[in-house]
Amino acid sequence: MTVERRLPVGSLALVAACLLLFALLAQQVMSGGELTRIDPRITSWLASHRQGWLTQAMLLVSALHRTAPVLALTGAVAWLLWRDRLLLAVPGGMLLNVGLKNVFQRIRPALDMPLVHLTTFSFPSGHAVAATVFYGALCSLALRRLRHPLARALALAAAVAMVLLVCFSRVYLGAHYLSDVVAGVAVGLAWLLLAGGLLRS
Repeated sequence: MTVERRLPVGSLALVAACLLLFALLAQQVMSGGELTRIDPRITSWLASHRQGWLTQAMLLVSALHRTAPVLALTGAVAWLLWRDRLLLAVPGGMLLNVGLKNVFQRIRPALDMPLVHLTTFSFPSGHAVAATVFYGALCSLALRRLRHPLARALALAAAVAMVLLVCFSRVYLGAHYLSDVVAGVAVGLAWLLLAGGLLRS
């Protein structure tokens, strides 16, 4: 069965929109467009308005969404829901992100007082990709089982909130530019939708 038959038209349109957004961001990064001048301003503004309590909270959020914790949580959920293969999209999305980083090789933000020290490339954000695929997969699994409209809305809102929180933590900490996390969400969502069609039980 082809992807087109497994995915509704709306999902395919969303995949196309995500890929177009990623392509536009990538073009700006590769060409040194206007976005590459806006990104540092946002990063510098956040760095100059840090608060102690918020910094500690964002460090915790960021640490909990590193590769190892996310894969561990994915494995735990997959074990509980062993019949559903959708969670296989999580490690696949992470591997895809590593490949994209090495294609674009964008250097991470440089700050006078960095809160994180990373040597890997910046575009797209691995945390954003992982969070989007992980929480998106959990939300998809929940929506399959929930029938009450309020419960479904809460599941969707919770997934969106967690992705936004992870993305904010990476920009706030100076680990990524805003365009890095937006690109990560676009890649993660496109990958999740495609994987949902390919891995549908």
